[in-house]
Amino acid sequence: MTRDATDRIKDLFNAGSRDVTPASARHEACVLYAPVFPDAEVSLYCASVLSDAERRRAERFASEHDKARFKQRRAFRRFCGAAALGSSRPLSRILFEETKSGRPYLRDSPDFWFSFSSFRFGLLGAWSSTHGIGVDLEDHTRNLEAPELAHWYFSGAEANAVEGAGGLEGLRTFFRFWTLKEAALKSIGEGLPFGLNAFEFAFDPHLRVVHAPPDYGGPQQFDAYLIEGIDGCCASLVVRDLT
Repeated sequence: MTRDATDRIKDLFNAGSRDVTPASARHEACVLYAPVFPDAEVSLYCASVLSDAERRRAERFASEHDKARFKQRRAFRRFCGAAALGSSRPLSRILFEETKSGRPYLRDSPDFWFSFSSFRFGLLGAWSSTHGIGVDLEDHTRNLEAPELAHWYFSGAEANAVEGAGGLEGLRTFFRFWTLKEAALKSIGEGLPFGLNAFEFAFDPHLRVVHAPPDYGGPQQFDAYLIEGIDGCCASLVVRDLT
């Protein structure tokens, strides 16, 4: 992989990405959003900084769009790692590992917390050197039975909030809860198998954590934020105090 390839990818993400960190969370984390680039040449550049294992994994996807998005996701992950470290080294040398539950961390700087998410049009990356963090991004234009799913997966109060909103607002409320729950699970280093009911949120009179696992300090250890300004999706950040 040439230095020119790293510079090209960094230029693309520097130009295309934007800081979407909620203002009140800037002392805790940094969150970047980048579009998925439709240009096939971008995916070729992105593939050039990946490992052989990552390139083989990309080829397992059935569609060319999914292959391209995977390559861009992994290149963006390395871009975020370099940004967190303030490193100018080639992106192929920004090396991530994953815990058994899938939480990514830098091989050489494991104390940094990272979290990533994506949907068909965009990529979200976040990191913190001081807090446990999680982000999630979901396409809220998908057509699904939000009230039914909410009663199945959410608390009674959350399900009632989805049903009470109704229509498109009910769908957006469902995805706000879903992204908050996924982000919260990532902030403790866990995934969906841990259970969406491990956390409960409320929006009235303001966004707050109602319930969180006692083993992780309860609600007072967490701050939750909705990430605004990303078209076509809902996105959330949850930050956990590690002290």
